[in-house]
Amino acid sequence: MKAQTLPQFATPFVRLPFALDLEQLQSEVSNLMDMDWLEHPQGFAGNLTLPLVSVNGQYNHDFAISGQMLPTPALHHCPYIRQVLTSLQVPISRTRLMLLAPEAEVPKHFDAGYHWYRRVRIHIPVWTHPEVIFGCADQEMHMQAGEVWCFDHRQWHWVKNNASFPRIHLVIDTKGSPDFFAYFSPQNGHADNSSSHDVRNTKSIQLEPYRFEVLDADEIALLLNSIIEQFEPLNEPQVIVNLKTLRHKWQTAFNRYGHSIEGEKAYDELIKTLAQSVEEAKLINHQALMAYGTLVTMLNRNNGMPITTNAPIAERPCYR
Repeated sequence: MKAQTLPQFATPFVRLPFALDLEQLQSEVSNLMDMDWLEHPQGFAGNLTLPLVSVNGQYNHDFAISGQMLPTPALHHCPYIRQVLTSLQVPISRTRLMLLAPEAEVPKHFDAGYHWYRRVRIHIPVWTHPEVIFGCADQEMHMQAGEVWCFDHRQWHWVKNNASFPRIHLVIDTKGSPDFFAYFSPQNGHADNSSSHDVRNTKSIQLEPYRFEVLDADEIALLLNSIIEQFEPLNEPQVIVNLKTLRHKWQTAFNRYGHSIEGEKAYDELIKTLAQSVEEAKLINHQALMAYGTLVTMLNRNNGMPITTNAPIAERPCYR
């Protein structure tokens, strides 16, 4: 089965046509404020999260490769948020409430991990303020409470809360669907509220099913080619030979194991070979960094940051 391909964003930000009951949303979130929120997985100051859908329904930041996505106890107290998740009609992956304290920020970064090769992120502001600014690529904007947005996480992006009280967003990761990605076409770049879809409690939440999944041979070739293209002008023929050999070996391994956990050891050895062959500090091309980050985090089960780049901390890829 061919993996879902992510859409091309017509603009850095895409507003989705869903009409939410903000009062219900805020009421449910207010009842969760006394729970134990988790620190941001990368330790960003003033950033807290409360998982609503997670691996095995536990309070963690783990990726879907770790196990089945299930509701956490917090979500069981939120019938309206469950309606919202149902109404999106997409497979729901890791879903959290994300709090940004006054004067706190999420530094400039782009999402380069394997998790993001497969998924987009939906933002629904619950409590916010016009002084909360979201930047992506060459645009800055404020998402108003109760709106539903996606942004191009593959571009440089950042958030700054200049307000005097916390900002809280409902944040949903999803592999999407063809119907969902139709919203991303140029003519739908900013949805007209007059055609918004009401949130209704019609079906159960469509949770992303667990599957041990890796990149197929064509995807590996595409990403490795992005890295090879950067190294070709650097006159480092051995690196290029190593990468082309790796491409061939992945094809052989995938032909044998496919998306079977029996191949995990073989895939892990090839990923380690990549990390040994490429000096990450030399990766200055955005596409090469994206490709490298996707490849080396393919088997990451938790939300740590296993690699760094030569970019400043305020301008680096993120694997969250």
